[in-house]
Amino acid sequence: MLENTRKGIYTLLLDLVRIPSVSASPSGENQLAAFLRNRLAELPYFQEKPQNLFLADLEGDPLRRTSLFAFVEAVPSTPRTVILTGHYDVVDVDVCGALKTWAFDAEEYTRRIGDVPLPEDAARDLASGNYLFGRGVMDMKCGLAIQAALLAEYAADPGKLGVNLLFLAVPDEENNSAGMRLSVSHLVRFARERGLDYLACIDGEPSNAGFCGGKGGGNASRRMYFVGTAGKIMPAFLFLGKEAHVGEYFGGFNATLPASRLVRLLEGNPRFVERLGTEALTPPTCLKLKDLRDIYSVTLPERAAAYFNVMTLSRTPAQVLEEMTALAGQALAEALGQARENAKSFGDEAFRTFTEETLRGGTSERRECLVRTYRDVRALAREIYDRENASAGMSLEAYEEAFLAALPSGMDERDRALALMGEVVNLSGLKGPLAVVGFVPPYYPHRGNLRRSDKEHALLAALAAVATKGREEFGEEITYVEYFGGITDMSFLGFQGEPEALAALAENMPGWGKLYSLPLEDLLRLDVPVANIGPAGKDAHKDTERLELDFSLRVAPELLRCAVEHLGRS
Repeated sequence: MLENTRKGIYTLLLDLVRIPSVSASPSGENQLAAFLRNRLAELPYFQEKPQNLFLADLEGDPLRRTSLFAFVEAVPSTPRTVILTGHYDVVDVDVCGALKTWAFDAEEYTRRIGDVPLPEDAARDLASGNYLFGRGVMDMKCGLAIQAALLAEYAADPGKLGVNLLFLAVPDEENNSAGMRLSVSHLVRFARERGLDYLACIDGEPSNAGFCGGKGGGNASRRMYFVGTAGKIMPAFLFLGKEAHVGEYFGGFNATLPASRLVRLLEGNPRFVERLGTEALTPPTCLKLKDLRDIYSVTLPERAAAYFNVMTLSRTPAQVLEEMTALAGQALAEALGQARENAKSFGDEAFRTFTEETLRGGTSERRECLVRTYRDVRALAREIYDRENASAGMSLEAYEEAFLAALPSGMDERDRALALMGEVVNLSGLKGPLAVVGFVPPYYPHRGNLRRSDKEHALLAALAAVATKGREEFGEEITYVEYFGGITDMSFLGFQGEPEALAALAENMPGWGKLYSLPLEDLLRLDVPVANIGPAGKDAHKDTERLELDFSLRVAPELLRCAVEHLGRS
């Protein structure tokens, strides 16, 4: 039987780690969801109220995964409810090399990892005996075990707490957050059916991993909690050049040149980093840069694409789009300028060929540079497609859906979006030199504690009580941090903005509603204050991922209990 003790949490943690719930592996993820449901189903509370424990299908998920809902009702009855949440998927274990066979057996992996060379910090932690190594031990199966154990304790005595507890365990956080995104509507519907009022949502991510600035990030001796989470958006760029045989170089324009210029302008650029006091988000970085040819050719690449990871605290998709459009124009102008100077240095004939032919870009007029948003290109494509297919009766949307369906089934969603972007450019008839700017999935809205509601203030008061408890009872200094610097499922506990703020995202993401979407109406209905209170550890996603045992099994559960009980009294 699951117990909220150090041993109970540790045993559950080991059991959870043994299940290889790698993100985007439906068998592993669903196996863990079923296992956790079955463990909770052993509790007398859920045997008496089986309707309060269920697996919810993720509507529209091609992998047919589920989220776990476990609901403990307070006595006496109240609508006031606190959500405890976490994800049960993990990243793969390829990085573990020869030890990957044991990566899901945490105790065995910890025994064996000392046989391979380790960084000094990891070797020191291993020698201390206070760390458990293995995939998912910190990110984030310990957080799930702590939450499940607390739920079990209150299930044994529902009159002990002044609020209901809803435990929500989701898949897919490490990939596209389909688990939380597609659980939003379940949360809204559950609240409506049961007459609930969500006071707060507490995530159980390993806290230190989310520190986003100042001194001491990643230092396990600094305990941090968060009352917000950074946003993430993925601007994407498609550059069109002009094909030419390499022997007639100046008769064409290599699309990889402006793409590489863009990387130079945006990669790690602090100009695009948002800050709040000493907190600073990670700078933008290119996650993919490639030409769009499938085979070798001695022809100048006519198309190249790139997309970037950009973190936000306040910028809207429309503002990011405006910034990225200007940057794409700068990259294209610089690339054309470089090519022009090269042609001029090469000789008069080359210069004349380049300026008169290449810059014409398939039109009758010479042009220096052209940048368009995906929305504008799609509008042009629709105009042409509707005119040419008026008698066929097939809409552009139906054509796009058929195009996406014909792509390889295992193709990455971002590559699918880029492929659709290229096809829409084909339909538009536009030629290079050209830059098309849009977005690819996923998108994470930023969410902070804006101090605008009684619920937000109540959560801040609960976290102040957590800090006092940590200091006075455990000698732990808890640092107050506004935003979790990485991406988390807390982004989807409500959208802090107007619906119109997402129009730029929806209109400029190829395949919106087919490849990716957000339940905006339900996000606006939720508006739940969030916090992160989790265990401690180091090196998430690495082969040296490890959990700090004493703090995570002895202190962190009491800090979570403190927060929940304070909310129950508020």
